[in-house]
Amino acid sequence: MINVENLTKRFGENTVLNHINFQVKKGEVVVIIGPSGSGKSTLLRSLNLLETLDEGKITINNYTVEAGKTSYKKAYELRQQTAMVFQHYNLFRNKTALQNVTQSLISNKRSSRKEAKKIGEDLLKSVGLIDQKDQYPATLSGGQQQRVSIARALAVQPKAILLDEPTSALDPELVKEVLLTIENLAKMETTLVIVTHEMKFARKVADRIIFMVNGKIVEEGIPEEIFVHPKEERTKAFLVESIPEIMDDFII
Repeated sequence: MINVENLTKRFGENTVLNHINFQVKKGEVVVIIGPSGSGKSTLLRSLNLLETLDEGKITINNYTVEAGKTSYKKAYELRQQTAMVFQHYNLFRNKTALQNVTQSLISNKRSSRKEAKKIGEDLLKSVGLIDQKDQYPATLSGGQQQRVSIARALAVQPKAILLDEPTSALDPELVKEVLLTIENLAKMETTLVIVTHEMKFARKVADRIIFMVNGKIVEEGIPEEIFVHPKEERTKAFLVESIPEIMDDFII
């Protein structure tokens, strides 16, 4: 579903992504972890071309863009393959929850308002927010707003959903409801690429973990390999720092 080759991104003289290579299979849940500043969010934004590529190539669902060789049409086609869920929701403040979900269906997919409303209501029901469909973002909790943004992402039927720290802006008591919504997506075999600091959630939901440091992939594998049999000392140190009790799980 997703193939990344030699992806490099620089901001001035700072190389934020340094020759990144990885793949995501259809229906796979890939979780990207690592310390702050390791390039995780930049990698996710690059997949949706919110960041321009300095080097490398990205293919999603057989649509390919290559640094320095991409037309507007190709970039547009690639963007249509994914939907993004941001840290801070990015909802339209002057639109209701339902209108936020149906906006892209009407403007981009050319759905009728009746059809868009039916899809939007079904999606809000699936994330437990049908009773809030006519409320505006300002009247919703952070967790509810993030669930609306997930419903909005699902509305355009993307081939993959990219979630950038979906719980980082939430109060602790609201995190659980959003993580449960994402878990339900994973059970539906939705292709997901998730950047998160929630290590226990990553271990539970991921098919594969990618650990990044300083713009490079240090280690990747299934959760058991990363959380129980980490090969790299840098991975082990990060996990101990993030969840100290994990030392009890390590098999060395």
